[in-house]
Amino acid sequence: IKCTIFFLAIILLGCQSNDKTSQDSPESESWENRFFVLDMTNGDTGLKDFSDHFFTNFPHKDPTLGDVVYDKSRWLHDDLIQDKGEEGLQAYTKFRDEETGYDSYRFTSKTFFNLNKETSKILFVFKGSFPSANGMWPAWWLNGSNEAPWIYKDSIPALDDEALNRHSGVGNFYDTPSSVNSPDWPNSGEIDIIENINGDNHIHNTIHTCPQMCDSEWNNDGLRVNCANAKPGDVNPGCSGSLYDIDAVEGTFACIWEKASVKFYYWGTDEVVREAGGPMSSQPEPKSWEKKYLKNSVQLFETNEECGPLHNPWQCRNCEESTSCTFRNMKMIFNTTLCGSWAGNTFDDTPEAFENCQQFIRNEGKAGIDNQFATIEYVSAVKL
Repeated sequence: IKCTIFFLAIILLGCQSNDKTSQDSPESESWENRFFVLDMTNGDTGLKDFSDHFFTNFPHKDPTLGDVVYDKSRWLHDDLIQDKGEEGLQAYTKFRDEETGYDSYRFTSKTFFNLNKETSKILFVFKGSFPSANGMWPAWWLNGSNEAPWIYKDSIPALDDEALNRHSGVGNFYDTPSSVNSPDWPNSGEIDIIENINGDNHIHNTIHTCPQMCDSEWNNDGLRVNCANAKPGDVNPGCSGSLYDIDAVEGTFACIWEKASVKFYYWGTDEVVREAGGPMSSQPEPKSWEKKYLKNSVQLFETNEECGPLHNPWQCRNCEESTSCTFRNMKMIFNTTLCGSWAGNTFDDTPEAFENCQQFIRNEGKAGIDNQFATIEYVSAVKL
């Protein structure tokens, strides 16, 4: 593909891509640390530009067991992704039927990111909004994998949605690797920048790793917590920072990823974010954000933890070679699911919470969920 968006701005922000990296070039290095800036509200950047950088199909079942269909070939609605011009890109969640619940979206970046000698710090920025209601679980996050298809080392480099269709209805998400699916989770790490469940408007920042990968200390609180942190009933709740409340899940969110630390920031909808030094400026200055906009900061450490009795056998198998605090091949993901393993199991305080959530979204909750949408106004990944 070609960098078609703000050529000058991308250069200023450190875009490392070549002009020519076509979909028939399977070499993984051409998609590693391929930085981008997509300003969906500028009138020149649209759905095609977004699709150049993101897969818009996920031809597998939801790995979090949500009541959604992400597979485009199975959608009952052909208008889930809408380019609204200067309003941005809108991604919908629409009721489909009683059995499977809703059609929804899951976008995965074609770029995968790694830290190295040339890239020691990466800034990720998103401006827009997510729907928030009882039963909903929207997220913006980074997930890694060491599977060959994830980093385009398989024989068929699936760099477009049509190529992904060969996975539709074939295999389970936990044993079917693809360029958008990572059945070796959590061996390469996960960083959750936005997560919100059941309409509570609390923003969660969480990191998931293998037990033997990372310990953490959040916000200089002096406490060391393992970032798998297994406990009965949850084999990998991860390690988390402080919740922060916002009026609605909208505004500008940012994350800075370094080898031994991750920082999470938030600006409200009325904040100026394009001015000099801001997160959407050509020269971001994170030091100026610390006092007002920093929401969570985590330091990461090597650990002596082992995969143990509280973990599942599949997790210990996936984690066998993940013995250092290293995140690998991180892709950016946007999605909204319904109920699922987290929002569903915490829907209420009863043993039937999961089933109650499923009944709710199909009945009385439907009016507040059907036809809701996320808006992507701006998304970027740049080297600092």
